[in-house]
Amino acid sequence: MKRESVKTAETEELVVKKSKLTIAKFFQQFNTLDMQGYGGWPLSVKITCCLFIFLFVSLLGYFFVVQPKLSAIEAAEAQQQSLLSAYKEKDSKLRNLKQYQDQLQQMESNFNQQLAQLPKETEIPSLVEDIHQSALQSGLKIKNIRLENEIQQDFFIEQPILIEAQGDYHAFGQFVSTLAELPRIVTLHDFVISAQDMKGKAEVPIVEYSIKSKTYRYVGRSDQAQADDNVKKTSAGR
Repeated sequence: MKRESVKTAETEELVVKKSKLTIAKFFQQFNTLDMQGYGGWPLSVKITCCLFIFLFVSLLGYFFVVQPKLSAIEAAEAQQQSLLSAYKEKDSKLRNLKQYQDQLQQMESNFNQQLAQLPKETEIPSLVEDIHQSALQSGLKIKNIRLENEIQQDFFIEQPILIEAQGDYHAFGQFVSTLAELPRIVTLHDFVISAQDMKGKAEVPIVEYSIKSKTYRYVGRSDQAQADDNVKKTSAGR
């Protein structure tokens, strides 16, 4: 048993020495290579050089061929997503085009209806007459109705109308309701209400009203041109 153990130990030691010698000899082969006679190189050296050449070519191919292609693919994918999103948006708009057209027609119809309620310049006197008749029918006594200077806005012209009247609160409430029912747009602003000195004992006091009502006129092309001419004349005068 002792002899066998000794032989096994000696065998293992010889294998280790051979391995060490083989590795050392392998690296020594690179120092003694003949660059002109590479055909006579050892097989292990040839395999190692082929592996290094393969890795070097692979790295060059990756950085100069594969990586630019990958970048181009990523850019194409991003562009594809962008185009797909734009396509979905346009497709959604196309699917809802009929609904949008119906909404546009409804908006144009509502706009035309509102526009029809704005008096034209030639209809202002008749509107003043309607306001006067509405005040009389409501029981108010009109003291004064006066057109004031027009106010130019971007898309319309304001026409202020000063109304001074006398009557009780019930008549005034009826007058406001009657104005709201007129076919033309009339708004009320700047209420000034003052009560008279009551010498008697009337159940309903009499008050005086000063109201500024406003109606509006749409600025058409002719109105806009005239307004521009007025602005030019004013600037030239300065």
